[in-house]
Amino acid sequence: MDTKYAVVQTAEAHAALETFVEEDIPVAAPVLVASEFSGPPLPNNQKGSEPYTDDEISITWEKGEAQPAAFRDKWFAIAFAAQFVAVSTTAMVVASTISWAELFSSTDSDSTTSNNDYGGDDGVSQEQAAPGIAFWLSIIGISVLVAPALSIFSLGLMSKNAIGMITASLWFSIILCGLVAVFFFFVAPLVGIIYGIFTICLVSYLKTVKHRIPYAASNLKCSISVLKSNLGLGLVAIGSMIGLVGYILSWAVAFMFTMSLDVMKDNTGDENDLSPLGGFVACSFLLSFYWTHEVLRNIVRATVSGVVGHWWFVPAEAASFCSTAVMGSATRASTYSLGSIAFGSLIVAVLHLIRNTLHNARNDRNGGILRCIAACILAYIEAMVQYFNKWAYVYVGLYGYDYIEAGKRVMNLFKQRGWNVIIADNLTNRLLGIMSLTIGILTGLCTLLVTFMVEEFESKQGWLGVGFFIGFVIGIVLSGIFMGLLSSAVDSVIVCFAEAPQEFNDTHPELAQEMNQTWKDAWPDVVGTVIVGLGGGLGVV
Repeated sequence: MDTKYAVVQTAEAHAALETFVEEDIPVAAPVLVASEFSGPPLPNNQKGSEPYTDDEISITWEKGEAQPAAFRDKWFAIAFAAQFVAVSTTAMVVASTISWAELFSSTDSDSTTSNNDYGGDDGVSQEQAAPGIAFWLSIIGISVLVAPALSIFSLGLMSKNAIGMITASLWFSIILCGLVAVFFFFVAPLVGIIYGIFTICLVSYLKTVKHRIPYAASNLKCSISVLKSNLGLGLVAIGSMIGLVGYILSWAVAFMFTMSLDVMKDNTGDENDLSPLGGFVACSFLLSFYWTHEVLRNIVRATVSGVVGHWWFVPAEAASFCSTAVMGSATRASTYSLGSIAFGSLIVAVLHLIRNTLHNARNDRNGGILRCIAACILAYIEAMVQYFNKWAYVYVGLYGYDYIEAGKRVMNLFKQRGWNVIIADNLTNRLLGIMSLTIGILTGLCTLLVTFMVEEFESKQGWLGVGFFIGFVIGIVLSGIFMGLLSSAVDSVIVCFAEAPQEFNDTHPELAQEMNQTWKDAWPDVVGTVIVGLGGGLGVV
């Protein structure tokens, strides 16, 4: 849904602006122009306007501008849709030729034969047989209920005590690394010494970043507020994950059928060798897999950025479970911005394919060392591209830019916004990872407790461990959805705070006051805004 923004320049706005200037925080001029597209307001200080000067440091930048509704990078969207349809169609054609009734009947026959072979006594065979459908339904049902409940509870817990929990996550890493060092010191002394050095480095790191924790906590609290007000984002992430699972199944069917064709095999050599056409098709399938995974994940990231933009500038549109912000941002990310997302995702997918190809061929004696070196270089390049894309997708979701323009604005924001220091402290990511692991363990224990209490499962104690493992995995996946959304929201909050601190003060004065104060406490001697990379990397799909 399109939204119009209009901010009137008043005496109060000037007074608030002067207050921010006195606090050494560079801000954009008040907004005078309305936009016809859902996103942040248009700035008054376009290129060529008067730069803002503070303490002899000239700060000139072109603030983000909401773009009209239009398909961008459409050829990449068309290419992505074409490969997706090709894989899905091939899978459906293959599935239509399979006699599923015969397949399942043969499977049941094999299972019955196996039970007869190994279960001479009926009582023993019943105990050794797999539990019934009630067992699996109980495990899945409990996991699906407990994991989201614990995730939502953890959001409130982190919001109320963000500083303490971030600090605790740092100490958890130190203690865990120290225990590993002690263990290996008696088993493998050299390894123990290495882990001991790591422990010392972690202690030093804690002392270094201790004064930055309140600022990280304020960013985290803002992101939690966005997520709790728009829990419908969880449905977007779950839908993306379900789509990925369905695609993987379709991809596997299409891949196995296609590669089994005679034309894909090299008849002149080993029967397992692929022909040139077979090698090309196999690489194409792998590229399709990597590309689709990246696109689905980044659609969620862009959607979160759009919702953060609404919450930042027009809170009323981002204040319900399935708010207009959630619906509009998800629609834009999967339609108008799909080409931009596919463009950036294709670059990462190609690098990932090349790196994995070199990694699989590293044991070849001919040029094996060079391949390893090339694989390491590509791994670093891929990591840098993913880091760059992380911020580019924030601009795509916030303003609707195409991929190239979003990338340019990321670089301009880093270079021209007056940032004296750029720091990447993954303080929040460490906490989110520990929370996800904890929720997974608690979910597994809940499934273990429930199944153990049911009388039918008392004789199937060997399967209780399987039940715990399934509950643990489901808990990790579902909690990872919430923590991944939170990580993406933190990145978007960072960009919005850098571009529009005045608007933040107008819409959320209490949170803005806390963030400004913690920023000044973290960097009292630094003039200009400091960006702290608190998110990035905790995937949901």
